[in-house]
This record gives sequence, structure tokens and C-alpha cells, in this order.
Amino acid sequence: MQILAIVVFTIIFIVSLIGIVVPVVPGVPLAAVGALLAGWMTGFEELTMVPLLIVAGLAVLSQVVELLSSWVGAKYYGAGRPGLWGGVIGSLLGLVLFPPFGFLFGALVGAVLFEMLAGREFSEAWRAGVGAFLGTLGGAVAKVFILIAIGLVVYPRLI
Repeated sequence: MQILAIVVFTIIFIVSLIGIVVPVVPGVPLAAVGALLAGWMTGFEELTMVPLLIVAGLAVLSQVVELLSSWVGAKYYGAGRPGLWGGVIGSLLGLVLFPPFGFLFGALVGAVLFEMLAGREFSEAWRAGVGAFLGTLGGAVAKVFILIAIGLVVYPRLI
């Protein structure tokens, strides 16, 4: 059952990595479910409550990072409230309309568009859009590192 648990977790882990850029796959939370499943398959002997709580905490952290990254990036680059909302809305629309990487460019376009609709000059709106883009990109990179951390928690206990 140990080998099967490793195989199952690995498949779910790979799907989770894909989920960072594909809108219909939940990404990091899926890896947490995979860890729980692997723990269950091995009778929770090695993958006990403490490592599973660490994995759950990392999954929650990834969701917080995802929600805040575009917002923080846009704010740092001078976006006002319209640009902040535009970055978030654009990221969501980009994800749906142009998968898998539309979320990055959607954040940029959304922030620029909303800033310009609010009456800001193009150069200021562009700066806000670049901030939303960089924040969203940073969030995706952070989620990759969080997934690696989950792997570092789970794999040593399964092998």
C-alpha cells in the first residue's frame, strides 16, 4: 500500500502543479487532499496529524497568497481602488477566457482599463497594470514554492 500511496500522491501532486495555471484545477488544495489520501492509505503511521496539519496550513497560505498577490503588486506600483479591483477582475476573466496564462495578462489589462476609466493618465494606469501583472506572477511563483514545501513534508514520510 505504501508504493500505491506514493504513486497516488505523485499523480495528484503533478495535477496540482498544473492547477497553478489551469483554471479548473484547484492546485495547492488538491495536493493537501492528496497528502490526506496518502496518509489514509498508509494508515496514518508515517504521515501523521502534525505533517498533515503543516500541509493544510500551507494550502491555506497558498489561497491567501493567491488572493493578495495581484492586489499588493498593483498597490505597490501606485494603483488606486479601481486599479486594484481591475487587476483582480481582469485576472479572473483572463483565467476563464484565455487559459492557462490569461490570468497574468488579465491582471495587467484589467488594472490599466479600470485606472483609465477612473480618469488616470495612461502612464499611471500602465504602472498600476504592471504592478498587478508582477503581483500575480509573484503569487503563481509563490504557489510553486508552497507546492515544493508540501512535497518536502510528504515524500520523506512516504518513502
